[in-house]
Amino acid sequence: MTSSTPVSIGRRRNEPPRVAPVPHVHRTPIPAWRRSARLGRFVAATWAKRLRPDLHIRPIAAELFLTDNCNLKCISCTCWHENTLGELDESEWCSVVDQLAALDFMKANFTGGEALIRRDAARIIAHAREAGISDLHLNTNGIVLDDDRIDEVLEAGVRSFNISIDGPDPESHDAIRGRDGAFEITVDALERLLARQHKTDIAVRMNFTVLRTNAEHLPAMADLAQRLGVDLYLNLGTDTTFLFRDQGISDLTKVDGDTLTAALAGFNERRQRNPEHLPNALDLDYIPGHFGLEPTIDVPCVESQLKLMVRSTGSTGGCWGHDATMNVRTTPIAEIIDSPAYREEQARLFRKDCVQCGSNYSVNLRTQPNTLVPMVARSLRDRAGRTARERGRS
Repeated sequence: MTSSTPVSIGRRRNEPPRVAPVPHVHRTPIPAWRRSARLGRFVAATWAKRLRPDLHIRPIAAELFLTDNCNLKCISCTCWHENTLGELDESEWCSVVDQLAALDFMKANFTGGEALIRRDAARIIAHAREAGISDLHLNTNGIVLDDDRIDEVLEAGVRSFNISIDGPDPESHDAIRGRDGAFEITVDALERLLARQHKTDIAVRMNFTVLRTNAEHLPAMADLAQRLGVDLYLNLGTDTTFLFRDQGISDLTKVDGDTLTAALAGFNERRQRNPEHLPNALDLDYIPGHFGLEPTIDVPCVESQLKLMVRSTGSTGGCWGHDATMNVRTTPIAEIIDSPAYREEQARLFRKDCVQCGSNYSVNLRTQPNTLVPMVARSLRDRAGRTARERGRS
C-alpha cells in the first residue's frame, strides 16, 4: 500500500519566516442554533453580493487536503501520478486547525488524495474537535476503512463521510479506480459505516463521478444507493481544476449525449417511483449543461465563498480551480482571507470569471433565493404536518 511521507522543508536563505504556531485552545463546539444563524447570515451575504460585488464574505468551512498522495490509481485523477513531498507535517496541520477555530470556522472537510494513508490523520481530526470546530467531515475511498479505522475516526470526531464508488459492480468501479477488488473493499467499508448509524449519529453519502466510461450506469447507481440505503451524490467529471488537469481526463469528460440522455431518463424513472436517497430534480437538471448538451444553468459560485482550501503543501485558495499564490507556512490564515488579493480573487470566482467546473454545483443551486426560499417553506410545512400528526396520535 502506498503511504504518504510528509516532509518538513527546512527554511532556506532569503525564504520568508514561517508562521509561528498559534496556541491550542480547547473550545466547546458551536451550538446548533448559532451554526444555523451563521449559515443564514452567510447565505444572505451571498445574495447581497449580487448587488455589491465588492462585499467581502469570510469563509466558514475549510477543505483540508491532508495529502495529495493516494493508494488507488484512478483514471479520473492525477494525484497518484507522482509522490508529493513537502506536505504539512502534523504540527503544521494542527496550527492550521487552531487558526481556523480562532476564526470561528464551523466545518472542516478532511480529504486528499486519500487522507487516511496518513497515520496521523485521526490525531489531526481530533485536534480540530478539541479546538471547537463543530462539523468534521471525511472524504475517503474506503480502502483502509476497516473496523479499527472507523473506530479511530469516529472517536476523533468525524460525523459525516463521503465514500467514492464509481460503478455499480466490480468491473466498472475497478476499471476507473485502477485496482482489482476495490469495489468489494469499498462497499464493505460503506456497509460497515451504515451499520454504525443506529449507535452513532453519522451521515454517510456515496459519491459517483459521471464520466464518459460510466455514464450509462446512472440507473444502476440509483438502484445500488437504494439497495444499500445510502444517499447518492453525483460528482461531475472535470479537467479544469487542480488534480484533474490531464489529457486523459479531458477525454473522460467527453460524455456521449445520447448515452447521458438515456441514462438520466432511466435515473429519473427510478426517482419518480421512489426518490429516497437520490439527488433532487434541480441537481439532475444541471448535469446536461455541465457536459455541453444544453445551456448551463447560470448561478453565482457560492462554493468559492463558503470554503477555504488548504492544500497538502500549504498553498491556499478559495476553490479547486484557483491556482493559489499564498501559503499558510508564510502567512497567517487571518491575513490570507482578509488580504486584497484574496478578496479580489473571491469576487472573480463568485461571478464565475474562472476556469469553470462542477465542484459542489448542488450548493450553488440550493442557495439561490428562488430555490432556497421555497425549499425552506416546504421544510417548515412538512415539519408542521409531522407535528400535527404526532399530536393527533397522542
